[in-house]
Parts: sequence; C-alpha cells; structure tokens
Amino acid sequence: MKKMAVGVTVAGLALTLVGCSGGGGQEAASDRDFGTPVAGEVVPGILDGVTLAVADSGGVSQEGRTEAIWDPFAEESGAEVIQDSFEAAKLKAMVESGNVTWDIANTTVLDAGQYCGELYEELDYSMIDISSVPEGTITNDCMVPTISYGFIVAYNTEVFGDNPPNTASDFFDTEKFPGKRAIGLSTYVEPQVLEFALLGDGKGGDARSVDDIAYAIDKYKSLGSDLITWTTGAESQQQLESGEVVMSLVWSSRGFGATDAGAPVAPMWGEWILGVDALTVPKGVQDPEASFAALNFFLGEQQQTKASELTSFAPVNVNSKPELSETAEQWFINNHLDTGKTIDMQFWTENYSALEEAWIAWASGS
Repeated sequence: MKKMAVGVTVAGLALTLVGCSGGGGQEAASDRDFGTPVAGEVVPGILDGVTLAVADSGGVSQEGRTEAIWDPFAEESGAEVIQDSFEAAKLKAMVESGNVTWDIANTTVLDAGQYCGELYEELDYSMIDISSVPEGTITNDCMVPTISYGFIVAYNTEVFGDNPPNTASDFFDTEKFPGKRAIGLSTYVEPQVLEFALLGDGKGGDARSVDDIAYAIDKYKSLGSDLITWTTGAESQQQLESGEVVMSLVWSSRGFGATDAGAPVAPMWGEWILGVDALTVPKGVQDPEASFAALNFFLGEQQQTKASELTSFAPVNVNSKPELSETAEQWFINNHLDTGKTIDMQFWTENYSALEEAWIAWASGS
C-alpha cells in the first residue's frame, strides 16, 4: 500500500513500456492504436521505447506487483518500467513545478478523491476495462483500485494464548489485555484509524460528524503510555516481530509479513475495517495513454491472481481465484468480509480540511 513508504528493494528494477511518458521525458507517439481495452491485455510492442515510472508503497506489496504485473507488462508492451516510492509531498512538488516524472502512483482513495483533477488526472475509462472491478471500489474519477486490504489488529499469540482480543473495544482494554499496542501515525492521513477508535465505542454505524475526529483522537490518547506509534509499514511489522508490542492496528499485508517471517502473530477478525488503495495517473504526465494502457493491464484476472498469491492482498478483479499459502490464507480478507466494516469515504473527503488539521496536530504532538 502507498502507505508503506519504506526503502523499496525493487527500486532498481527496470522493466519497459512502449510509447513516451513523464518517466522517460519523451513525447507521446501519435499513431498508436491501443484497440478496444480488455483488462490484462496490451498490444504487443505498442510502447516500445517508452519508460514508465511507478511510484508504489514499498515492501512485499510493491515487490509482488512488480513480479506479477509490471514485469509481464514490460515484456508484452515493450516499455521500460522503473520503480519508486510514493511520497505525497514529492508528487505535489512535481505537479506544481511542471516536472512530473511519475506516470503511475499508488495512493489512498481519500487522497485521489481530494485532489482529483489537481494532483491526479481524470482517467479515460474508454481505454481501461473496468467491467470486472469489484462493485464500489471506484469512488472518484481519478482512480482504479490497486488492492483491497484490511486495517486489522495483529496480536501476539504467545502473550494472549487462548484468550485473544476479538473486538475493537478489546484494543482499548488495557486491564484485560495488558501490554503495549500500536497504531500508524505519520503525516499521512488515514481516517480508518479514527474509525477504528469510534468502532471501539460502538459508534461504527453512526452518522459521522466533525466532532468525531477529536473524539477518536482523545480515545487513543486515553491509552497513555500503553500506546506507541509506527510511521511506516516496515516499522509496524518490526514491532510485531520483535515483541515490542502485544497488538497493533496494521495493514493486513504487514501482519501477513510478520507471520510469514515466523513471528507468533495472528489476525483479529472479530472487527476490522476494509481498505482500498487507488492507482492513479499524476497530473501533467507527458503520455497519459501509456499510463492508461498500464492500468488496463494491471486489472487483468491473471495479473490480479498472481499478485494476490504473492502479497495476500485481495484481488481487484472479481474473476480472480488465487491459490494461497496457509499463511496468506490466514490473512486473506475475502474470507472474513462478513465482519469487515466500511467507512463513509464521502464524509471524510468532504471534511478533509478538518481531518487533516487535527491529524497533523496529533501526529506532531501539538
């Protein structure tokens, strides 16, 4: 996920896309015929000579998408695909300076919706086959879904044994479940973290108000020294693996990573929050058609199946049926959609200014 802005082990990988784009600094070819889009397909060699830069979230998710999607896309299309780590501030600086060097960026749905048309291009869906995208995962005109995942409490099985936490309220019960717990708190705004606190007070189904922002933050502050934070996905995983925390609200991929590394960590499925990331095209790319062709390829059944098998994330093609390892199956959200909670993204988008102001003050210790 975009959020895992860590050192990207695939940063040096070069793959190739034909045409010309912001990443390559070339002029877009004018005589290309991409044909009628079919998800997962691209005209062979049509992007010969093009370089596309993908800014992604790092960690196992970016590595898995590189292997499952971007490497095959480069081979089929003829383009060169290079990898980078997404940073919101860097994207903003690129767009404002008119020097956009990313062609595809993985960010949050909230970010894509808030800055649609400003930092992100409105997509030409006539070039992208979205017929097999899960219903409800496209919530603005500047995105296709990257992944489905969960904001899930990962807990230490050795600490809690046969009496593990099962609800959001358990996360805040330091008497019944003593020990350090963690949440993600960086300058990157995530309303799902606040929604989890509200869920812990039985407010999961309530209509939202701006007052809920301060209420949720105060709920976390009430934990005092029992609460610590992480700022990157890698840090959240390390805290779990080292035993620094007994539980943590993490992205499901990082819980999977900790379990896969041998840590005594398991997911809490009693209550969790559904998340979707957004694959976007930065505003001002030189060859948006090449980016649209890449997004169309990304959504293919075969590509999504393999990416899911490599990362444990749920695919964003309804026809994908991944075969998962035992560990990946343990963290696969599609097996637990009955307990997953969705959030009112429209509310958070409309009230983004109040959310951002309160969040940044909280993250900075103000």
